[in-house]
Amino acid sequence: MKNAIALGLILIAALTGGCSRLWPVSEDRVTFVLAGAVTPRSVRINFKTLRPARVRVQVSPNPVTYANPLYSPYGQTQAGQNNVSHAVVDELHPGTQYYYRLVIDNTPSTSKAHAGKFTTPRAEPFSFKMAFASCAVTGSNSRIFQQIMQEKPLFYLNTGDLHYGNISSDCSDRFIKHYYRVFMSPRQSELYRSTPFVYMWDDHDYANNDSDRNAPCQQAAIAHYKQFMPYYPLAFDQPDDPVSQSFTVGRVRFILTDLRSQKQEPEYQDCQRVKTGSNFGSEAHLNWFTQQLLAAKEAGQLAVWVSGIPYINHPGGPNYQCDEQDDWGGFPQEREAIANLVKQHQIPLCILAGDAHMVAIDDGTNSDYASGGGAPVPVFHAGPLKRYGSFKGGPYSHGHRSKSGQYGVMEIEDNGGREICITWTAKNRQGNVVQNRAGKKITYRFCRMLGSTTP
Repeated sequence: MKNAIALGLILIAALTGGCSRLWPVSEDRVTFVLAGAVTPRSVRINFKTLRPARVRVQVSPNPVTYANPLYSPYGQTQAGQNNVSHAVVDELHPGTQYYYRLVIDNTPSTSKAHAGKFTTPRAEPFSFKMAFASCAVTGSNSRIFQQIMQEKPLFYLNTGDLHYGNISSDCSDRFIKHYYRVFMSPRQSELYRSTPFVYMWDDHDYANNDSDRNAPCQQAAIAHYKQFMPYYPLAFDQPDDPVSQSFTVGRVRFILTDLRSQKQEPEYQDCQRVKTGSNFGSEAHLNWFTQQLLAAKEAGQLAVWVSGIPYINHPGGPNYQCDEQDDWGGFPQEREAIANLVKQHQIPLCILAGDAHMVAIDDGTNSDYASGGGAPVPVFHAGPLKRYGSFKGGPYSHGHRSKSGQYGVMEIEDNGGREICITWTAKNRQGNVVQNRAGKKITYRFCRMLGSTTP
C-alpha cells in the first residue's frame, strides 16, 4: 500500500511540473525545503508542496519536541506559482542553532527529509567559517555535497553554474525543471536543508555560455530566481533589474553582484574597440556596488566581493587576437575604476569567484589593476563541484588545480580588534587540502586592518 501511495505522489509531482529525472519524494506533501537569508534575528525558508496548501514554518531550538516554537505567518502555495513559496520567521536569537519544519494545513510535516536546521550569526564581531563552490552537473548527487556539509559552515555560497541548463527557449518550463532537479537531488537537498544557502548565478545557470543582458530568457531567469531562491533583500526591484544583494556577518560584508543579466559586451571593428562595454551594465548598478564598498570601509568591515566573472585575465591582454574575453580583462576601464576606488580609500577587499573549473588563489601579486598600482586584491576561485577541469586567467601566486570535485573554505578570525584575519583553503571531495602542480597546498592566510574611510 505504501509503495502505491509513493508511486502516486511521484506521478503527481510529474504532472505538476516535475523534472525529467525524478528523485523519490516523501508522503508528507513536501517536495523540497531550504533555508537562507539568515540574519541574527531572522531566516527565510523556501519550499515547494506537492499540491496547493496553506503553509507556515515552525522554528525551535529543540529538534525533537519543537518546544518554545516561533512561527511564520501562514501563506498559500498555488498551482499557478508551481506550489513554490517562502516564509520569513522573525524574533530569533543571535548565535543560536535552530531547527525548522513546515506546518501544512495545521499539520506539522513528519518527514526528516524535509526538515532542516540553521544557526543565526552573532550580533557582534565573531569568528566563523563559510564554504563556497561553483559548477555542478544539473542535479548532481555527488558526495562532495556531504563533504561540504561536514565542514559545518555557517552558510554555503554557490558562486554560479548551479546547473547547466544553458536556457535560451521554453524559458519558464526549463528553469522550473532545472531548479527541481537541483533541489530534489538527495545530497544537495541535505546540504541546503542543513546549511543556509546563498547563491549568485553565472552564465550557464542564467542563460548560455558567456551570456549577457541580451539572453532570450533574461526576465524569466530573474523571475524564477526570485521565486525559488532564499535571497537577501535585492538592491533593485524591477523585472529586468539585477539580482545583486549584500549581507553582513559579524564584520564581513558579502557583496553579490549579478554580472550576467546586465552585462553589455564591448563592440569591435577590425579588432579595434569602438564601444566600451560594462559588466555592471548601468551606472546605477555600478554606483550601488561602489557605495557598498565605501559603506564597508566606513563601518569597519572587510568587503568580500562575489564576482562570477574572473577578475584576473590571461596575460595576453583583454582582446588578444580580437577575441572577446569572458573575464574582467575585457572591461579594463571599469575594472581600473574599481581598483582606483579601492586604492584611494584603502578598502579592505577580497574576491570569491567561480566560472573557471579550478581552485586557484592569488595573494594580490597578479590582481593589482589600479593606475600606477596600489590595489592588490586577493582572489580565490573554487570549483568545479562536478564538472571537468579547466583553467582561466592567471597566473595565480599560490597556483591552481583543475580537477573535478573541489570547493573552497573561508575561515574568519575576528576578536573584535582593529585587525581581522582570513584563511582560504582549497579542498577536494574527500575534504583533503588540494595541492598545486608544484606539490604545495593551495591555502593562504592574510590579515587586514579595519577602519573608517580616509580621503
